[in-house]
Amino acid sequence: MKSFDVNSEAAIQLTAKLGSLHRSAFPSAVRNTLNDAAFQMKKKEILNSAQKNFHTIRSKSLFTGRRVVVKKANGWDVNVLKSVVGFSDAGDASVRAAVEGLEKQETGGIVNTGSRYLKGSRIKSSNSRKVKRGNYYDRGNVISGRSKRGGTRKSKFVSRMYRSYKEKKPFFMNSMKGNFLVRTVSFRKLKGNKVKTKLRFLMMSRDKTPVQIKPTRFMSKAGISASIQMPKMYKNNAEFQIKKHLK
Repeated sequence: MKSFDVNSEAAIQLTAKLGSLHRSAFPSAVRNTLNDAAFQMKKKEILNSAQKNFHTIRSKSLFTGRRVVVKKANGWDVNVLKSVVGFSDAGDASVRAAVEGLEKQETGGIVNTGSRYLKGSRIKSSNSRKVKRGNYYDRGNVISGRSKRGGTRKSKFVSRMYRSYKEKKPFFMNSMKGNFLVRTVSFRKLKGNKVKTKLRFLMMSRDKTPVQIKPTRFMSKAGISASIQMPKMYKNNAEFQIKKHLK
């Protein structure tokens, strides 16, 4: 948490001037300065910090706009005034997962739960691109592995691949390397009951391939960038209050 000292050498004269005016002048200047810094983080500093500290940014919209929320400073007691900046996890599961991932990026840690999208789910099959909207995980749109029909394990798997191809829906495939969400993009019958298929791997579980994330402190660094600008913000807000009360 970054703080601003209104009794610093650069601000002390303005602070004294405000103290001689109406009792609302000083807390108003402090409160507006805190809020200006918070919105500076929202509009610019968080995205700038992410671009400097992340290897790849697939969606800039996550770091600006409605995904970043500000809880404005409120009240008159300057000893407890604070503004808070953070990320909103409201929305679909992909947004909540992204926000949880940002928490890990800030503090570091091991991610060994849930699933991660593979490059086959992304635009142009590139890890640097966003996931195609049609490839977002939807539990209700996944072909079930359960079947009442008889047959061998292999024949049931072939049946699921065929259904995936015809219905354009993915299915889960469990293997020694992990649990994958895949979709059949081509299916061709050959002689002797053989088939030739092509699968697109969309997601995989993290339980067998945990990821160690190093802390980037990107939010803390964004806060430092905003705090460097606070003396100028305080000067502007103090001068506004002085002009307002000396009219």
